[in-house]
Amino acid sequence: MATDRSKIIPPPDLVVQKFTESRAPELESLYSTIATRLNNNFKSQRNKRRRTTSYDNQASKTRFRKKQKLGVSIQNSDVNSEKQVKKAPPRHIRRRKELNENPKNGFCTSGNGTKRLRTHVWYAKRFTMITRWGFHLPLGLHGRGRGSRALLKWLKNGTVVHDASYYSAVQLEGSQDSILPILSIVMSPFPPSDAENVISGGIYATSMLHHSETPNSHTIAPVIYMWRPNQKSTNDSEDHVKVNNGQTFRQLWIWIHAAALTEGYNALKSTCESQGKVNEDVDSVKCITLEGQFGTLEVIGSKASHLLHKILNPVSSMSSIMENEDDNTSCCEVIPLVVNDPRVLTNNTEFDSSYTELWDANKGLFCPVEESVVCMEKHHQRLSSFCLTNKTSNDDNTPTTNMESSRFCPVILLKRNNLKDHSITRWTIILPLTWVKAFWIPLISNGAQAIGLRERSWVSCEAGIPNFPSEFPECDSYTSLMESQASTIDEQASLRPVSMKPFNIPILPPWNCIQLAYGSNPNPNEPIPLESNMVVARSARMLTGFLNTINGNHLLIFPHDKIKNTSILSKIIKDEKIPDQVPNASTFLENGSRKKLCFVRVVLRAFKEGVIEDGALVCAPRMDDIKLWTSGSNNKVDFQIPQSVMATYFVKEDSGKWKLQVPEDPAAMESNRWPIGFVTSGFVRGSKKPVAGGLCDAVLLAHIRHEQWSCVSLKKRKKELYVLTRNLRSTSYRLALLSIVLEQQEEDLDHI
Repeated sequence: MATDRSKIIPPPDLVVQKFTESRAPELESLYSTIATRLNNNFKSQRNKRRRTTSYDNQASKTRFRKKQKLGVSIQNSDVNSEKQVKKAPPRHIRRRKELNENPKNGFCTSGNGTKRLRTHVWYAKRFTMITRWGFHLPLGLHGRGRGSRALLKWLKNGTVVHDASYYSAVQLEGSQDSILPILSIVMSPFPPSDAENVISGGIYATSMLHHSETPNSHTIAPVIYMWRPNQKSTNDSEDHVKVNNGQTFRQLWIWIHAAALTEGYNALKSTCESQGKVNEDVDSVKCITLEGQFGTLEVIGSKASHLLHKILNPVSSMSSIMENEDDNTSCCEVIPLVVNDPRVLTNNTEFDSSYTELWDANKGLFCPVEESVVCMEKHHQRLSSFCLTNKTSNDDNTPTTNMESSRFCPVILLKRNNLKDHSITRWTIILPLTWVKAFWIPLISNGAQAIGLRERSWVSCEAGIPNFPSEFPECDSYTSLMESQASTIDEQASLRPVSMKPFNIPILPPWNCIQLAYGSNPNPNEPIPLESNMVVARSARMLTGFLNTINGNHLLIFPHDKIKNTSILSKIIKDEKIPDQVPNASTFLENGSRKKLCFVRVVLRAFKEGVIEDGALVCAPRMDDIKLWTSGSNNKVDFQIPQSVMATYFVKEDSGKWKLQVPEDPAAMESNRWPIGFVTSGFVRGSKKPVAGGLCDAVLLAHIRHEQWSCVSLKKRKKELYVLTRNLRSTSYRLALLSIVLEQQEEDLDHI
């Protein structure tokens, strides 16, 4: 009896595994036939990808034969058939081989010695590259330097990643009692507020590294330092905390930016040597540079923790990184882990408990398995998932695993301070340099957006965190960066015709012109020489010490270490006797008495409108200026300086330095407002609440606060100050609200 096929009901579920097992012979036969036709080469033919030559692949075959012959000994039939000439391969083949190298230690270099990141090939295909600090670094995405709106969306709804392997570590080895005095000499502030947890290795600390010659020596750079945890290793026969003459042997890492690595290493090394000569009873401290051994990946965004959950798979003996998405991990925590290779979905290799830690990098670390081996393993996994085995493949052609490679990688996670009211998390992954590419591709494949130096500076400005070295004018790295940018701008301007050349402005701000404010210098054309290098208070303790030095404790500036409770400050603001009881800061502004300046970092917000750019002037307003903007009238305020004054406001001297040209014309003098600081990071376009960062003189800020509190009622007093800002290529002043960072937090050491 014939069956009616229209009435056959298909099965509700189809189990793929059983389906392939039942038809395994048919699939294997089909796979064998296809493999025989393709010579076991399942790669997509490149000549078939091009539309112009897809109909005839003869030309591509000829080119392929020529490339095969290059680099191989060939017969020279013109001269002697028995002689063979070995030709060097072409440059693009040599370059491809060079760029694909992954040496165990050190950076790959170009012909002129410039170092390359391990992600150089990936970045160079997608980003504009520049040479800076001895590296080929990604500046930003191709184009005119825009894209900040897209970056802000990535931060809010996703994750961004940056290869910061140009940071290097300097290692100090010795007894704990010998290392601590060295740190107290070259670091400020020191010791940290949570010194016990820092020394135990549970958290890291930030500080400013400076030279040790004088008490007010020159600042080098902000650094991050961490101690090796004083705990026993997994091997009971060995202890990380070695004992020598009754003293504990410790290791310390100090992470320094590439712009200041040489200067910082030399300062640390000289201090270690000098301390060893002074204290002969104490064991000497070894100072070793670990440049070229570690890579650093920065992961930032609202979903950064979620991404790390996907990428980092700790071995079974290690605890999980984070319990949940909210992550209760405290800031500044150091989390050492051993994770599986992120390129491999499943790892059946048994973990060796005697694995080398990241702190023992000098003993040698295993490299990752080569990419060709991983790709072949993935190919076999796909075949086995369909119950297919490549029986016709030749095992001799299968890539072999290097004996010195591993499928496990030791890493250290640093939990950085959150951004934007704890909605954006920051993580730093420290790992062996050879493993950077193995982690980079999985991060990108799982949704992270790569950023360059330009986008990284936007992140720091949006978060209100200073970016090194562009916002640290007390360091030599800042001067070198500004000078290189000025030379680049001058070269670009020289290519323009005279009629289209813009007037020159100082890229490196003349910070000494701040002394001219309120006529404190009797001779404006000759600035008073400063007693020492430029001083920027990066902690409340440092600002308090400066005020004690100049006998300025009565000034209306409130470091956070003195007023930790906001209720105390609110009482001061509401005290109507404060302006009368506190003397004005004008005594510090008279007749050349200001040979010592102290700058503090400030945050600026536009009052109603306007865009604050990098390098803009921050000026002291008059009370009439403030009333024009705050009167509530609908008329647009347009307070400007004359057009002729704008182009000659700063004059470049023969020595190459810039100075402030005080206007002498009465009309220009009437519109002149004295500068009290400069903007170091301007607004980020597309930000809903744009902020700018800058540095202003502490004494002048106290003077402005005294003026504004004296002229308004108690209800209108604010903790913020009213200031004027003016972009260097603009004639218009704009009103802005200024907040002093050290009045809101005890330290201003966090940086990007």
